[in-house]
Amino acid sequence: MHTPQLFGDLLIILLVSVPVAFICLRLKLPLLVGLMLTGIAIGPSGFGLIKEIEAIEVLAEIGVMLLLFTIGLEFSIKRLAEMKRLVLIGGGLQVVLTIGATAGVAIFFGRSATQSIFFGFLVALSSTAIVLKSYVERNEVDSPHGRAGIGILLFQDISIVFMLLAIPLLGGKDIVSFTTIVLDLGSSLLALAVLVLAAWFLLPKFLKQVVHLRSPEAFLLTVVLLCLGMSWVTSQFGLSLALGAFIAGMVLADSDYSHQVTSEVLPFRDVFNSLFFVSIGMLLSVTALLANIGSVALLVVGLIIGKALIIWAIVRILGYPQRIATMTGLGLAQIGEFSFVLARAGQGANLLPDTDYQSFLAASIISMIATPFLISAAPRIGYFVQSVLKDGSAADVENTEDDIHLTSSGGLQQHVIIV
Repeated sequence: MHTPQLFGDLLIILLVSVPVAFICLRLKLPLLVGLMLTGIAIGPSGFGLIKEIEAIEVLAEIGVMLLLFTIGLEFSIKRLAEMKRLVLIGGGLQVVLTIGATAGVAIFFGRSATQSIFFGFLVALSSTAIVLKSYVERNEVDSPHGRAGIGILLFQDISIVFMLLAIPLLGGKDIVSFTTIVLDLGSSLLALAVLVLAAWFLLPKFLKQVVHLRSPEAFLLTVVLLCLGMSWVTSQFGLSLALGAFIAGMVLADSDYSHQVTSEVLPFRDVFNSLFFVSIGMLLSVTALLANIGSVALLVVGLIIGKALIIWAIVRILGYPQRIATMTGLGLAQIGEFSFVLARAGQGANLLPDTDYQSFLAASIISMIATPFLISAAPRIGYFVQSVLKDGSAADVENTEDDIHLTSSGGLQQHVIIV
């Protein structure tokens, strides 16, 4: 009997991942790093053990969707509305300033204006999956820097629509009018608003009817359907799959069954999510990395420092302390997984030469591998920065806008509540 190749590939991934995970945990190294190193070892540039790479990437995408779904279960629509300054102002400034700074550096090194702007698109995005996975493992999703990071990441996911629409215009292959771009972007944002409202009214009621069936299997199937179905719907309007999963989780956050939904999904999330980190490692070409090791190292250092400084400045502008701003900046100082999609689109539009693509890919994956270490070291670095650079008027701002409003209205200040 013929065994499907995908089955053999999954078996190889598990066979290699389990001992690597054991070694990483024994050495007190982040598990994400071990999984990405596993991908490098068994991928095309390693031993070449994996054949069905595209199928593995599809399964990996499901892991990202399930991760965003469980994160959404911790963020109701009401809480998201309280974060509007972080999402709109913080995320908007981060994307615009990062694109501008990257484009300026690229123009300085002799690149064309259109290429430079495209490079800015690639650098502006951070890795939603890696950052949120690290925050989940450290129980920091609901911390001040966790909320600040998630707010900025949400805006990045929405800005992907504009970036994809702008690539043909930058490449000069298609004559795309400004009116067309505005209409396409507006229709995507309008569809997003309609989807959120429709899901908010319909999904909890639908889930309530399923609960009345008193069948754990029907409940689990329905939860997975809501997660993947909403992801598919948002993708049809040009939005990311992960954003749709986040919306599905968010609208169920206020339901009576949010904790049960989380417990049902967690095992599937962790398995599929592990495949995502392995698939990221498979993208790295060791040969290209060794051939351009000097330029890749400079690119990684410049990327991490530059992006961390931009995000630090933005979070400070929003009124957060030095420590929170530093931790947020270090947490988001990497390239995002969706940048790989943009890079492939840019290659087709002659915006990214093959040599630049290989260097970008290597620098991106190294920045992703460094992220868990940066997040782990961020509290100590944050305290050091706060001791050197005093907070001034921002010293009392430790939490969300809700908390800021409470302290400014005459409530208690500089108090700690232990529950």
